[in-house]
Amino acid sequence: MNIYKDELKVKDYNIYRSYYCGLCKKLGEEFSIRARLSLNYDFAFLALVLSSLSDGKEEIKYENCFIHPLTKRPVLKSDDYLTYSAYMSIIVTYFKLKDDVSDNKNIKSFFAYLFFKGYFKKAKKKYPKKCEIIKTILEELNIKEKENCADIDEVSDCFGRLLSEVFLKDGEDRALKEFSYQLGRFIYIIDALDDIEKDIKSKNYNPFIKKYSYNNEDAKEFKKRVCSEYDLIVTLTLESIASAFELIDFKKNKTILQNIVYLGLRKAKDKVKGE
Repeated sequence: MNIYKDELKVKDYNIYRSYYCGLCKKLGEEFSIRARLSLNYDFAFLALVLSSLSDGKEEIKYENCFIHPLTKRPVLKSDDYLTYSAYMSIIVTYFKLKDDVSDNKNIKSFFAYLFFKGYFKKAKKKYPKKCEIIKTILEELNIKEKENCADIDEVSDCFGRLLSEVFLKDGEDRALKEFSYQLGRFIYIIDALDDIEKDIKSKNYNPFIKKYSYNNEDAKEFKKRVCSEYDLIVTLTLESIASAFELIDFKKNKTILQNIVYLGLRKAKDKVKGE
């Protein structure tokens, strides 16, 4: 989830960056410096979307940090949704690391998992129901992946439901639920398409390898063929995201959100296709 920088005004770019840098600082404040390892643009986008549903004024300050000690960056301050996104980031990262350790016996993931175990306890205490639902959905996804499920709708549905759960902070919102569900499906599909060559080489699960019956052909050509044949489904998913997005009553930052939804996602799709 990223912007298309070429089409964004400087003032909007600074607001966007303030969510990213604000989330980084919030992870450090609520957990520790190591917790910043879970920082990514997806959860900055979560904070941006949820915060933009209210008309509260954003307080942005320019600050240094240990990564950028000489250049001050815009940092969003005192935003409840930033705090919520930090906790959701910890919860999802913890389950991902746990899965990596269980499946791949990855040493690097194991040490990170030990650190995040403590952070997760704090997050679970604050959001016990969210933790349980996310855990259940990820277990369902894990079972499907271990069974080498070739039904892309089934596996991407799990990720869609997971993202909906993360986005619905304050209860039911039909448009936001549909937007986040379709967005989750898109992220899963586009990541799986992007990983085709890598997963063929490492012999890891990938629904497209199973669905399109990979048979030792050139991995690059196989990916190109699959991306081409599945392009219509990806395009329709993008249209579903856009339709739900237009039904959401954003109070601010709509230009930034439109940039991400209409240009950033399209750019991600084109990049995976090699265009």
